[in-house]
Amino acid sequence: MSFMTGRRVRVVSGAAIALLLSGVAACAGSSGNASSGGGSGRVEGKLRVVSNWTGSEGDAFAKVVKGFEAKYPSVKVQIETVPFEQGQALLTQQYAQGSPPDVAVALPGLIRTFSEQGLLVNLDSTWDKWIADGEYTPAVREIADGADGHTDSVMFKGNVNALIWYDPKQLAKLGLSVPKTWTQFTSVLKKSKAEGVAPFAVGGKDQWPLTQWSDSLLLRVAGASAFNDLARGKIGWDDPRIVKSFQTYADMIHAYFPSTTLSSAFADATCARVAGKYLFENQGAFINLVDRKECGKDLVPGKDLSFFEMPPFGNTPAPKFVSGDLFMGAKDSKNPVATKALLEYLGSAQAQQIWAKIGGYVAPNAKVPASAYPNVNDRNAAALWPKNTSQEAGYDLDDWIGGEIQVKYEQALAQFVRDTDVSAFISKMKQIDTRSGH
Repeated sequence: MSFMTGRRVRVVSGAAIALLLSGVAACAGSSGNASSGGGSGRVEGKLRVVSNWTGSEGDAFAKVVKGFEAKYPSVKVQIETVPFEQGQALLTQQYAQGSPPDVAVALPGLIRTFSEQGLLVNLDSTWDKWIADGEYTPAVREIADGADGHTDSVMFKGNVNALIWYDPKQLAKLGLSVPKTWTQFTSVLKKSKAEGVAPFAVGGKDQWPLTQWSDSLLLRVAGASAFNDLARGKIGWDDPRIVKSFQTYADMIHAYFPSTTLSSAFADATCARVAGKYLFENQGAFINLVDRKECGKDLVPGKDLSFFEMPPFGNTPAPKFVSGDLFMGAKDSKNPVATKALLEYLGSAQAQQIWAKIGGYVAPNAKVPASAYPNVNDRNAAALWPKNTSQEAGYDLDDWIGGEIQVKYEQALAQFVRDTDVSAFISKMKQIDTRSGH
């Protein structure tokens, strides 16, 4: 997840969403979501788009939309900026009232909920073309899938996680080098402690940074298959592969987490690492922008700020840990032709290249060239985005699941950091997440 998109929602429960939307679904008719909602005709008229980006990210998204308006001069797009923590409740209410925005940013959990009600534009034909042209992989398409057998959203803004950020000068001063294996990784962490430098900055007060760790370790210890099965409710939290992952997490907390983990906010922990109080921080590619914009220092990417991927836990390559923002379109949009045109544009290399050139962004479309990125960190992060069918990956676990489980999972992780009781954590998660039936 990104700094902007990672802010947590006070989530409306799945049952409440279903109740609110049931009347709208009944009006959708028996055709379900088989219609694309697009049809033929001129791309013209007005569109209402909901996003949650502000500041420099809001400016970047506005430039992307200007690119769409330049391509289709007969369309005028109105951007409504809604705080991330209010987004899900607002969209649920507007869909229930029959007045949804034409296009809106959303996470996979909410997309699947609306998809179950038959409320979204079916984008199967668009994705079929993208896959055939090599713009996306089937694994990325799966992230955008709805719950009705169709692909009901587009992937617009990507992020690569499990990146260990650091100051190369500080690492060199300590006589340490970038680790390639898990053994080398723990050796560097021990040496850092011995030199009096705290190994990790962790902004656990905001809770979501704790999921950066759980996801990174689940993918490395349990593997992509178990990770994705857990996300989809196919296995339970007491699966031995999942238990082993949290045992490893407990070991990391005991040995390398600071005592301030649960009292430090994300931004404070990040800027403390920039100030040299910590050696490393496990975060996403968006840190390349956050460090330079939020921490008040003129950092040169590659010189003052760099990263390496968290090494694999065993002998096999580590799956990629990705997250990002998707857009969905309302099936009952009053302007279905322009709605579908905007969705197709947002998923295109043309649109994504606009933000890539600004920086602090990973384009999920594989056709965006490396030359589009403004600095070495953005280019190196973008190179890690899964672009071929053989690359295993997992999408941000709690954002994928969504709903009440997401909120309670983060709360359980905070307690886990306090007591590192693996058995208690697994037992709690079995009570919270009963989707697997175990």
